[in-house]
Formats: sequence, structure tokens, C-alpha cells
Amino acid sequence: MEWLNNLVSGQGVAHSIIIIALTITAGLLCDRIKIKGVKLGVTWILFLGIILGQLGFTLDPTTAHFVKEFGLILFVYSIGLEVGPHFFSSFKKGGVTLNLLATGIVLLGTVTAYLIHVITGEDLNAMTGVLYGSVTNTPGLGAAQQTFSDLNDGANNSLFACGYAVAYPMGVLGIMMSIIFLRVIFRIDLKKEQRQTVQIDHDAKAAKALKIVAPDVGPVFLGIMLGVLLGSIPIFLPGMSVPVKLGLAGGPLIVSILISSFSDKVGLKTSISPSANMMMRQVGITLFIASVGITAGNGFLQTIMNGGYWWILYAFIISTLPILVVAAFARLVLKINYFSLIGMISGATTDPPALAYSNSICESDEAAVAYSTVYPLSMFLRIIMAQVMVLLS
Repeated sequence: MEWLNNLVSGQGVAHSIIIIALTITAGLLCDRIKIKGVKLGVTWILFLGIILGQLGFTLDPTTAHFVKEFGLILFVYSIGLEVGPHFFSSFKKGGVTLNLLATGIVLLGTVTAYLIHVITGEDLNAMTGVLYGSVTNTPGLGAAQQTFSDLNDGANNSLFACGYAVAYPMGVLGIMMSIIFLRVIFRIDLKKEQRQTVQIDHDAKAAKALKIVAPDVGPVFLGIMLGVLLGSIPIFLPGMSVPVKLGLAGGPLIVSILISSFSDKVGLKTSISPSANMMMRQVGITLFIASVGITAGNGFLQTIMNGGYWWILYAFIISTLPILVVAAFARLVLKINYFSLIGMISGATTDPPALAYSNSICESDEAAVAYSTVYPLSMFLRIIMAQVMVLLS
């Protein structure tokens, strides 16, 4: 039975796949649990992943990195395919307002992190890691690490990764709690909000979903390839020591929006049914969250016991305060629809789990469209702000 023991407690690709599959399966079973009528969705996968990681279950580093990044690519690409046909018309109707609100969340979060550094004396590099963990933004973390390395002759600083790892779970939870809190405090009637959105023909959509169509996966992987290429292009800005990139999430999202919007005009058929798209989306987000949770769980309690518990508090403040301030203004003054609001919040924080939860309570694609509308600018600003934080340290 040594082979079985190696699969469960050993190393390698097979072991990693088993642990990831176990985390996803158990997490989805836990999703049947409701807390005061609210489901936590894929957040359960994150929690269970952290627990397994803390218990000593590890993933092969190369496998874990691939699963996380490829899962994220599948998720954002499927979102782009869905919202693409309505993206540009929606942007004309309210995209500028949504992007201004998202910019407010990004800037307010950065200022909050910097003020915590000033008030508490916490190392600014650690606070940069906490900031990007609290908004679940890996490209921003990478930009901060690269900027630090360039400024210090190739040196690395572990505080970035430690702050990020400790803050990430609270970031996911804080963003989710903010969305749920807004629903409670504003007494949101989901059915009423749904009637206020610009709807597509649900009967036709349902009929299309029931029709069995063999998906043409060629255009999907072509789009993913082009998206990764786009996300890898360095964008040089005056005054910045390192180039800015859209990353492995921003590039595929933009390409999938363009493909789904203009494919018919150029003769490129993307015959993927709504059900196939949903499958790709769910597979992507569950792989991403499971990998993040298991990786973050390794040494999680030890980091907290060594002073990281303050980082959890800081992450909660950074993840919730900007959202609640901007969302209150958007709802009370601008009268933004709740589904557009939570989609904007998910995009401004570049948080796939928040979008997955938003989509689960929204019958239309309103939340996904809002997410896609603000995501590119939000990602760009997150990367810029990461480099600014390092330059200030």
C-alpha cells in the first residue's frame, strides 16, 4: 500500500491533483450549508484549502502554479465570452461612471494601506503585500516584488509574500462580507433589482442552453494564446522603473471580449454553448481557489502567531473600508443597481471569487458586464500603485 501512501502524503503531479480534487469536492459539498440564508460559494474551497495546507498537505510547486494560473485564465476567458456581445453597449451607458467608482476603490485602498503604515510603523513592504493580498491581486504583488528587486540590485524581500499570503484569505472574506453587508444594510430585493436591469430574452437563452452543440475548442485556445501574448506585452511608462503588464488575467479577458464581440464580422465562429461556457468557468475558478488556499495554508498559523495577526486586521480594513465608502456613495447618490454595483466591486478588487458569488445571485449577466467593464483599468491601476508603494518605502 506504499503507492497509496505516496499519492496521499507524497509529492508529484498525481499527489497534487488528488489534493486539489479533494479540496474542491469537499468545498462544493460544504456550499450546501447556508448561513442565515446566504451561501459562501467557492469561498468554502479556499477555507478547506487553507486547512489542508496547515495540516501539512503540499502541492508540487510547478503544478500548483500552473493550476492556479490556468484556472484563472479559463475563468476570466469564459466571462469575456459571455459579456462580450453586450460589453461595448453597456460601457456607453454607464461604463465611465463604473470606472470612476472602481478607481475610487483602488486609490482609497492604497491610501488606507499607506496610512496604516504611517500610524502603526509597520514595514511598508509588508503593508504592500497585505494590500495586494487584501484585494487578491497577484499581478500587483509581482510588480511590487520586481520593482524592489530592480531598486536593490536583484535582492528579494520575503515580507511581500508573507503579507500577501496572510491577507489573501481575509481579502476574499472581507470583499464577500462587504457585498453581503451591502445587500443587508440597503435591504436589497434581488427580484426587484433584477427587474430594473436591461434584460435579454431569458427564454431564448434557456432554449439555447438546452441545445446540444459540440463546442469548437480551437477558437478558445487560439483566444487564450492571444490573450496570454497580450497580457505579456511590457508597457513602458515615464517615471516607472519596470514596465506594466496586463497579466495572465487581463490579457485573456480583453481578447475574449473582442472575440465574442466581433468574431462573426471576421468569420471566426466561437460555437460554445452557455452550458459549456459555464462548465469552463466553474472548472477554472475552483482550480484557482483550491491552489491558492492550499498554498497559503502552509505555515499559515505560524505566520499569524509570529505577529501576522495584525496583518489580518489590516487586510480586513483595507478590503472593506474602500468598498463600503464608495458603494454607499454609488447606491445612495448615484442609485446604481445592486448587481452592477457588486460586479464593479468584484472588478475593482480583481477578485474572481466575488464575481463567482455575484453571478450566483444574478440571473442576468449584469454583474459580469460590470466586472469586465472596470477590470482592465483596475488591473492597470493596481499594478501602478504597487510600484508607487515600493518607491515610497
